[in-house]
Formats: sequence, C-alpha cells, structure tokens
Amino acid sequence: MRTVVLNSTNFPSTVTAEEQQILKQLWSEDLSRVRRNERGLSPVFLLIGDVRKGPRRIIFSMFSSAGSERCDPPANGASSHDIYSVCNMRVTPWPQSNGIQTDLPNYCAIFGEKPEIGRIEYSFDPTLQKINFRTVQYGKIVQECNKTLKLG
Repeated sequence: MRTVVLNSTNFPSTVTAEEQQILKQLWSEDLSRVRRNERGLSPVFLLIGDVRKGPRRIIFSMFSSAGSERCDPPANGASSHDIYSVCNMRVTPWPQSNGIQTDLPNYCAIFGEKPEIGRIEYSFDPTLQKINFRTVQYGKIVQECNKTLKLG
C-alpha cells in the first residue's frame, strides 16, 4: 500500500496528489480531530490501495494519528519486535456515492517505514473478486496479518 504523511516532513509520502485529495475527503472527520502539539498539528499517517472492479475503483485505506482510536500501536519496549499496528481498514467504492463505505477491524498496517523494513502488500484476483493482504516486516511475512477481502 502507498503512504501519505500529513503535518510532518520527517517521513516520505508515496501517493499521487489525486490520492492525497481522496484520502483527505474519505478521512475528513478524523482529520478535523487531529491533536495539536507545540509544533502545530500532530503527524497523520495514512495508507491507500485500490483495485478496479469494472468501471469503478475500490479504495481501501487506513488512518493513524496521536489520540485516534483507529489503530492499536505496536508494543513498545526493549523486547518488542513487531512494527505493525492493528487498524480499522476503510473500504470505499470510488467515485463515492451516498457516502457508502465500510470500516473493517483488525488489519495490519505499517506506517512510515522504508519498504525494505516493513510494508503492506496486496494482490487482486478479479476472477474470484478477492483482495489478498499481507504484511512484511524485516523481510519476513507476518502470517497472522494475512487477510482476504471478498468484494461483493
């Protein structure tokens, strides 16, 4: 999945300007509640992916920011190994009609890492109408993060 980072210059974004605008629209309510710190707004991390289903796009995205309850962050401490958060993933037909979108719990997300350290990969099987997700951290697949999303 591709990354967008708002309110920070310390992490690279890998999305297009169009995708950034889509994310701002899809997550506008959450973005309006971003915490402020001494330097301004807290950083916001978003992931986006999409597939084509006929003439429409299906966009799936995840949101994380300080104070948001959208993700459970990875454990923190000297013995911690995992770098992924467990988040709600928002699935939205695009262009959006009637505000239809679905939030699905328990998807793994890696925000702000270099792809060689951690990333979320996905593949679409148009015949079965399924999207397969997997998380890679430190070059290894995290089996408990493998998920399949069936499109209706």
